[in-house]
Amino acid sequence: MLVSGGLDSVTGLYDFHTQGHKITVLGIDYGQRHVQELECARYHCHRLGVIFTRLTISPLKGSTLTDGSGGVVVPNRNSVFLSHAVNIAVASGSDTVMYFPNSNDEITFPDCRMAFVQTFNNMLRTSEINVEVCAPYINKTKWWIAGLSRNLGVDVSQTWSCYRGGKEPCGECDACKKRKAALEISCLKGVPVT
Repeated sequence: MLVSGGLDSVTGLYDFHTQGHKITVLGIDYGQRHVQELECARYHCHRLGVIFTRLTISPLKGSTLTDGSGGVVVPNRNSVFLSHAVNIAVASGSDTVMYFPNSNDEITFPDCRMAFVQTFNNMLRTSEINVEVCAPYINKTKWWIAGLSRNLGVDVSQTWSCYRGGKEPCGECDACKKRKAALEISCLKGVPVT
C-alpha cells in the first residue's frame, strides 16, 4: 500500500486494516518539499502495528512540489511509485498494490484517472507480473473520504496535505483548500454509506 501521509491514503490504511487485510506500507521520499507527510504515514502505521518502509529515490523533477519548475503535477510520479511498489510486492509474494486517488484528483492529475490504472494493469499483465494495482477510492469524492476517516476514528490532525514545506500547513495552496472543504462538507453531509 502506497501511503503518503495525506488524508486519502491514511484513511485507506485504516479502512483496509479494519477489514482485516494484511498490509505493508511504502512511503516514498522523492524530493518533495512536504516530506513531513511521510512522518504522518509512519505515525499511523506505528499506531496500527503495520510495517512501514520509507524508500528514498532520486528526486523527481518538473514540479513546484519538487524542484520549483512547472505546476503541481509531478511528471510520471505515480508510474514511478507504482513500479517500485510492484517490484516489492512481487519480491514479497503480495498480489495487490493500492494507492488512493479520488474523483476530485482526476481533473488535475492524469495518473489519478481510471484509464491510467487500467493501462498500468495491462502493462503488468503484458510483463507477466501477477500483481494488480487497485485504486479503491478513485470514484469517491474527497468529502466522502473525509467522512469515512471520521467514521474510522482517524486523527486527521496527524495527516499532511499541504504542498509546501514548513512546520504548519499553509492553508492557501490547492491541497489545503481541498482538504478544508472536504472536512467541512463531510461534517454537513454526515457519515458516508460504504
